[in-house]
Amino acid sequence: MSIGPCHYDRDHGTRITTNDDGDKIPCDRPHCAACGYRHLDPRDRAHPLTCPDCISTTRTDIDEIRWACRHLRWHATRGGRDGRLLAAAPIPGGDALVLYARAGADGNDLTWSKHLDDDHHPDDVVPVLLPLAIWETRLRTHHGHTPPTRITVTTITSYLADQLTTYAQDPTGDWLSLATDLAALRRQLERVLHDETEPERGVSCFECGDRLVRRFGKPQPCRHRTPARDHLDHIRIEAAAARDRLAVIATYPELGPPTYTDRRAARRTPTAAEESAARRPCDACATSKAGQGGIEDPTVGQSWECLACRKQYTPGEYANAVRSDLLRAGPDGDGWTFAQMAAEAATTQTGYLVAGTTVRKWMDRLKVASCCRWAPGARAGMRLVFWPDVADEAAAAVQRQAEREAAALERARDEQRLRARVKAGATPTEAGKLLGIHPSRVRSIVEEWDAADQAS
Repeated sequence: MSIGPCHYDRDHGTRITTNDDGDKIPCDRPHCAACGYRHLDPRDRAHPLTCPDCISTTRTDIDEIRWACRHLRWHATRGGRDGRLLAAAPIPGGDALVLYARAGADGNDLTWSKHLDDDHHPDDVVPVLLPLAIWETRLRTHHGHTPPTRITVTTITSYLADQLTTYAQDPTGDWLSLATDLAALRRQLERVLHDETEPERGVSCFECGDRLVRRFGKPQPCRHRTPARDHLDHIRIEAAAARDRLAVIATYPELGPPTYTDRRAARRTPTAAEESAARRPCDACATSKAGQGGIEDPTVGQSWECLACRKQYTPGEYANAVRSDLLRAGPDGDGWTFAQMAAEAATTQTGYLVAGTTVRKWMDRLKVASCCRWAPGARAGMRLVFWPDVADEAAAAVQRQAEREAAALERARDEQRLRARVKAGATPTEAGKLLGIHPSRVRSIVEEWDAADQAS
């Protein structure tokens, strides 16, 4: 039997592990049918096919689908993009209204057929009820359950959640397709509720090879008071007062007809610019990491996950994935890549900003290996850099920066100790000898003190 954790080897197309002798051998332990990398315990009769983590992830997808559907109507009527309401778009409500609609179908009509693909593009959204009702019908038929009397998102998601544990371990079912469709539906809802922002894509997953994406956080609409929202309330109050004045004038003919100013004040409504300003979140919500539904954690190496195997990456794992991907993903898969791509990967791996200009300086100064690769028919060659050299140089630069910061901190402590001794009555030379500070550092500190005194 193999021991220890295993990983997917792309060259051999199988999962391998390391035995007691340090040799790499194929992993012969059973793996989860969904994620493909977690080991299953043969003694666990409750989970012979799918691991509990994958079931929990799909259950979370169902909860997120239900939560997102509750916000679709609000987003279609009051959400905006680029300062414009979706309700005023060429297609009122945009994709949010398409997702919310029942598509004019009910019961047996909510089934997918090949003819629906005739006019359906891959990027088009699908009404939420369509895939949910299809899967509910398949599961009820598979288990012999009675069809529902009402078809709603709440009833379908509740039924699917109740059947997850059983269906995930059923060898005659199609659990992987169910989990994949629910994950795709959740991503579709997230994209629409995040003002149709496409997820940021990263390197390939080292477990299954699919592309990584960054997770979105739940959008929390800002409900705090802002000057723009107070201004809207002021407009409504003034308009209501003007209408009351018109009603009073109508009952007193001796006051004469209302003026144009009175009528204009009564008709006053917020302009598009005023409404757009009121939709902007307050400063606290705008600067929060995911308060408005942006990237869950936008810091370096965070919030990355694979949509295929649903693995969520730590910053260290993502750095390893970046290194592994670049070693294979150059123009010829040999570790040679573009300067900007190497700079972004080094930034992710080290946590410090490594600009593309910095990598090019390393190339010019021969700190890293570089070459110009030319292809027949091309007007100019491609300037490439060797990624392992960039990774090593970036790590060395971070180490040098850490050493400089440590040296600066040590010098600041020496200066503080030296100042305290001098204030106590000792000369700088005597204090330096007593504290064990090098004479050259003492002279440098004293010169800085003298320069500061002269400047003041």
